[in-house]
Amino acid sequence: MEIHKPDAHRREYAYFELPNQLKVVVGSDPHCDKAGAALTVNTGLCDERKDLPGLAHFLEHMLFTGTKKYPKEGEYSEFVKQNGGTTNANTGCYTTNYMFQVKVEALEETLDRFARFFSEPLLTKDCTDREINAVDSEFQAGLTHPAWRDIGILNMSANPAHPFHVACGNNKMLRDDPKEKGLDLYEEMLKFYRDFYSANGMTLSVIGKESIPELEAMIREKFSVIVNKNLSLPRGDAVSDQPPFLPKEWNRLLLQSPVKDVKTLKFSWVLPWQAPLWRSKPKAYATHLLGHEGSGSLTARLKERGLIASCVSSGGGWLEGAFSLLHVQFVLTDGAVHEVEEIGKLLFTYIGMLQKVGAKQWILEEMQRLHRIQFKFMPDRQPFSLAASIAANLQVHPPAEVLSGPVLIYDLDVTGAQEILERLTLEAVRVTHQAKVLEERCTERDSSYDSPMKFEELPDAWRESWCNALHAGSTAEEAVKAAEAVGLHLPHPNPFIPEDLDLKALATPNPVLPRRLQGGEVTRYLFHRQDDVFLQPKALFLCVIRSSLMPSTAMNALRATVYTHIVQEALSEYSYDADIANCSYSLDIGEGSIIFMAGGFHDKLGVLIQAVAQKMVEIGTSSLDSVPENYYRIVVDRLRDGLRNQAFHSQPLSQAKLRFNELSRRVGVFAPEEFLKELELLTREKICGIVSELFSCCHAEAMIAGNQTPEDAQKLVRDLEETLKIPSTMQELKTIEEAAVPSGRTLWNLESTDKDDPNHAVVAKWQLSRGVREACFLQIVNKILSPKFFDILRTQQQLGYVVGMGIGPSTHFNFLTAQVQTEFPPDYVRSRIDAFFEEHFKWLEEGLEEEEFQTCLKGALSELQMKPKNLSEEFGRYQSEFFQRTYDFDRRDRKIQFLESGQVTLQSLRAFVAEIRAAPLFYVQVRKVLDKEDKPLPENAVVPKDPPDLRILQGYEEGRQQRDELFRTKERRSKTFKESLKDGTKFRANISNEHPPWFNLSVLCVQEVVRHL
Repeated sequence: MEIHKPDAHRREYAYFELPNQLKVVVGSDPHCDKAGAALTVNTGLCDERKDLPGLAHFLEHMLFTGTKKYPKEGEYSEFVKQNGGTTNANTGCYTTNYMFQVKVEALEETLDRFARFFSEPLLTKDCTDREINAVDSEFQAGLTHPAWRDIGILNMSANPAHPFHVACGNNKMLRDDPKEKGLDLYEEMLKFYRDFYSANGMTLSVIGKESIPELEAMIREKFSVIVNKNLSLPRGDAVSDQPPFLPKEWNRLLLQSPVKDVKTLKFSWVLPWQAPLWRSKPKAYATHLLGHEGSGSLTARLKERGLIASCVSSGGGWLEGAFSLLHVQFVLTDGAVHEVEEIGKLLFTYIGMLQKVGAKQWILEEMQRLHRIQFKFMPDRQPFSLAASIAANLQVHPPAEVLSGPVLIYDLDVTGAQEILERLTLEAVRVTHQAKVLEERCTERDSSYDSPMKFEELPDAWRESWCNALHAGSTAEEAVKAAEAVGLHLPHPNPFIPEDLDLKALATPNPVLPRRLQGGEVTRYLFHRQDDVFLQPKALFLCVIRSSLMPSTAMNALRATVYTHIVQEALSEYSYDADIANCSYSLDIGEGSIIFMAGGFHDKLGVLIQAVAQKMVEIGTSSLDSVPENYYRIVVDRLRDGLRNQAFHSQPLSQAKLRFNELSRRVGVFAPEEFLKELELLTREKICGIVSELFSCCHAEAMIAGNQTPEDAQKLVRDLEETLKIPSTMQELKTIEEAAVPSGRTLWNLESTDKDDPNHAVVAKWQLSRGVREACFLQIVNKILSPKFFDILRTQQQLGYVVGMGIGPSTHFNFLTAQVQTEFPPDYVRSRIDAFFEEHFKWLEEGLEEEEFQTCLKGALSELQMKPKNLSEEFGRYQSEFFQRTYDFDRRDRKIQFLESGQVTLQSLRAFVAEIRAAPLFYVQVRKVLDKEDKPLPENAVVPKDPPDLRILQGYEEGRQQRDELFRTKERRSKTFKESLKDGTKFRANISNEHPPWFNLSVLCVQEVVRHL
C-alpha cells in the first residue's frame, strides 16, 4: 500500500496489521538521527462512568507506574530522557495518546518498555494516592484558565442522557466522591482498563532507521501479545440515540465572568460528526469564509467599526467524536462589550448572504488548490510529533491517507458545503459572552471549575434583529445587496497563491552556516544561507532594526509597540490572503528593537515585505490621520488586556521567570506594570511623528535563509532600506547587558500578583560561564539528574504538577535551572530542592557508575547531532545567536566536537560538579496571596531555617531598587575590543571579562566593527 506523503518526507512508509488487529504505520529512514513511536487507544473521557469523572485520565497516569518486566517506578521516563528523548501522554474525549522519542540506537529497548504498558502493566495500587494528587495538581494548574472553564461549562450543560462529558479529575472527584458513593476507585480503574483497552482499537506508528521488515519484526514481537477483546466502540450518531445537547438548553445566552482580562463573544453550532467526511471537508467552506479577514469580510467590517480586535472560526478539536462544533469567536474591544446585538446582526447578515448565494464552486476550487500546495510542500517533523499525528489519524483515516487525509480536499462537494451553511440558524446557536463587566449578572457557578456564569434566554430584541438580518431578502440578489449595504461581500480570488515553485540554482560552494554578505547602508550585518537540504520553494526573512529611540524609556517602547501593531492592523485585509497562501509576516518590539519577520513561499515574499515596509512609513507620520482611530483603539484595548493578564493573572512560575528577566536585563526590558502606567498616559497624538523618530538613526541586521540566492537576499535588504529611507546609522551600539549574579546564595521573595491562583512557585538558577565546555557538562548533568528530579519531587514527594529541570544559555552565561509550582509552603519546597541537589551532587561525585555516565553522554550527543527536519527548525537554531549578536552559528558543532574529543570523562564530570557547587545560585520564590491553606507537610517533615549566609531580597521593590542602584553606580565601558574572522563565514565580538560584581556591561561601536572587517 502506497502511503501518500509530502515531498519533504524522504522516509519510506508502510502499513500492516497485527494478528490481534492492532493497526500499524511505520516510517523507515536509514539516515534519521531520532526515532520515536506513538500509540492511540480509541477510548477516553466519554467512555468512563459519568459518576467517576476523570477515571480515564487517572488510568493514563497509572499506566506509567511500571510493568512486570520493568517494575521500577519511573524507570521508563528515566530511560527515555537519558537516551536523549522525551515522552508524554494525553487523554481526550474519545482517544488516549501515548508517545516518545529517543536516539535511534535506543528504539528497540524503548519499544520493549513502551509496549508492555498495554500488555502487562502493574497498575500498582500503592501508587493510587500519589497519582490522584498528580491529577489534582494538573487540575489546579488549569483552574483559572478560560479554555478549561469553557470546557467545564460545556460539560455541565450536556444532555444527562448522552455519554458526553469532560473531566480532568481532581481530589474531590477521584478520592472523596467515590468514598461517599461506596466505590473503589482502584477497582474501577482496573475494570476500565480491562473493558476499553483492546488491541483492535489501537493504532501505532513507529519511526526509525531500521528497514521496513526490521521494524515490522520488532513490532510484531512486542505488540502482538496485546489482547484483542474484539471491542467496538460507537462514534458519531451511534454513540447515543439522544442528542448531546438538548436544543432548548443549547439555544441560550451563556454569560461568563473570567479571572483573566478576557472579552469574547462566541457563536456556536452543533453539527453532525464531520470526521467521516474527511474527503470533502464541507465544514471547511464555512469556517474559511466566516474567519476570513480580507476585504469585505465580517472581520474587516467589524474591525473597521472598532467593535472587535480579532475573529476566529474553528471546530471543536479534541471534544469531537459524537458530534462536531462550529464556532465563530470575536475578541471584543472595550467599547464593544455591550454591542452584542450589533455584532450578531452583522454576523447573521453575512451568514444569510452565504446561504442565499449558495456555496461557490470557484471558492472550493481555490481552497482545494491551496490545500494541495500546502500538503505537497508540508515540512517534515521530528518523530515525536509526527508519530503521534499518524497514530491519531489512523483512527479515522485509511492507512494510505494518514498524512494527507487531514489536509487535502479530495472531492469538491458544493452540496455538502451548502448543507453546513444551512445549519447555521438562529434556532440552533449558542451565544457565549465573556467579560469582567458581567460579574454581577453571573450569579451561578459551573460544577467543574466553580467559575461565575449564568444561562439566560436570548433577548427577544436580539432574536428579532438577528432574524431580520438572516432573512434579509428572499433572493440571492437581495441578500447580496443587504450585505453590501453594511460593507460585506464575498472574497476576491487570492492573488498570493504561488506560481513560481521552482528551486533556484545553488551557489558553489554553498556554505553550511549563515554567511555574512555585503548589506546596505544601514543593514551592515546581513547573513544568508541558501537551502540545499530541504529543497522547497520557501524562504525565511528576519530583520532587527535597532533604534536609539526605544531603549530610553518605557513610554517610547510602548509607543513603538503600539505603532507596529497599528501597522499590522492596517495591513490585515491585504495580508490575510498572503497568510492563507502560506506567506506571512510579524512585526513587533523586543529588547529595544523592531523585529520584522516574514516567511513562506518565495514567489510572493518580496511583495509582502515591500507592502509591510510601505505601510511602516505611512503609519505614524506627523498627520493625525496617519494613526486611524479604529486601529488605535483595537491595539490599545488588546494591549491593555494582555498587559493586565501578564501583570496580574500569570501563573506563579511565569511571574518568577518574568521577574528574573527584569532583574538581570536592562536595555528594552520593562515590567508590564510600567507599561500599564504609561498606557494610561498614551494618546493617539503621541503616536504621530513616531516614524521619523524611530527611523532617524538606526542600525539594522538581517538574516535570510531558504530558496533565495545571495543576490536575492541583498535585493530584499536594499529594497527594504530604500522604502524605509533611514537617513543615518547609529554611531554607537550597546551590547545586551546582563546581570552577573552575586556569589553565594540569593533569595528573592515575591508575592504573587494573581489573587486567584492557589499555587506558589520556586525557581533556582545556577549561573556559570557561557563557554562550550560549561554548556556540554551542564547538558550531561541535566541528562542524568532531570528524570531523577522529576521522579523524586513530583512522583514520590508529590510537590506539584509542574516540576522540572533544564539548562540554557543567555547572552553571557549558561544556566542550570530547577523549578516547582506547588501548593506546599514555598520555603519547604525550596528545602526539598536543596536537599535533592546536595544529595545528588554528592552522588555524581562519588556514586555515579561509568555505564550510566556513558548512556547519558551518548544521549546528550544524540540530541546535539539531531538534524533539523525543516527550514524553520534550522533557522530557529541560528536565531538566538543572531538576536544576541554573538553570531556564533557553529556553537552546536563545537559542542559536538567537545563531547567527541574524549575530554568529557566521568572524572572530569565529577570535577565540574565542584564548579556548579561554587557557582552563584539565585532563587526566585513567588508566594500566593489567595486565602487558602497550603497543603499540610508530610508526617515528620519540617521547614528548615535559612542559613545565615543566605542573601534575602524581600519584595518586588527591594529587588528593583537593588538593580537600579547597581546600574546607576557600577556602569562602566569595556576598554578592549577584538574582531576575529574565520573562513569569511563567522565572526564574534570578544569583550573583556572585566565586570562589576553584578553586571557585565559593554559597548560595541558599529563603526569600529566595520573598520575591523
